[in-house]
Amino acid sequence: MKEIITRINLHSLKSETHVQFNENANSVFVKYNPQALGIKALYDLYKTAFDNEIEALDFIRKSELTAKISAQDHRRDIIYRGFADTVKGAMRHFDQEHAEAAELLYGIIRHYGNIAQKTLDDETAAINDILREFNQPAAAAAVTLLNLQAWLDRLVEENDLLAALMSERYAETAERTPFRMKPARAETDKYYHAIVNQLENQWLAGGVTGEAFIRELNAVIDRYKHILAQEKGERKKSEINE
Repeated sequence: MKEIITRINLHSLKSETHVQFNENANSVFVKYNPQALGIKALYDLYKTAFDNEIEALDFIRKSELTAKISAQDHRRDIIYRGFADTVKGAMRHFDQEHAEAAELLYGIIRHYGNIAQKTLDDETAAINDILREFNQPAAAAAVTLLNLQAWLDRLVEENDLLAALMSERYAETAERTPFRMKPARAETDKYYHAIVNQLENQWLAGGVTGEAFIRELNAVIDRYKHILAQEKGERKKSEINE
């Protein structure tokens, strides 16, 4: 049975890992010669898209805002985790009314899982959603009963500070490079998948794609599928341990 190219969910890779994957995949394409593989036109589009993605990532790495954003994200995570731990602890309150109020609030927190594993923008959005839920009458009453409003006020402050830093980064990026990471990644993925589809169709039709090339590309893909599985397992373990 002829070997086909393994599929991978590139969208789930972190940005640094996404670039590393494509660096490895590109090395395989170059080794076996895009012209000889019959993918020269698509490869040129892929390489241009990938170069743009590298430029977008390099800008993020070099940005003076990166350290500030990382530090602010850490501060926000500390406040959120402190709030969540306080609510969780209140579930053991000796007063039944207090315990039930804490259970209500922790149910909201648990629904969103380990938000620290999300991207910065997704975490900001998740916290905004949580804060809106806490403003609903029943949850707001529970917050008041447990005297937790100061925690929420601080969380709002830290979340807003990070959102402002992210907006500043986007403005800086727009000024200095035309490439943003998310659309650049999507463009790279589009041409990578187009190449894979063409190579697989050629192989199944008895074309030029060789077994050695497919085995080597699949070895790269399998390695990054393993990385994805590890990251997924770590996220699930973190959620279970909450």
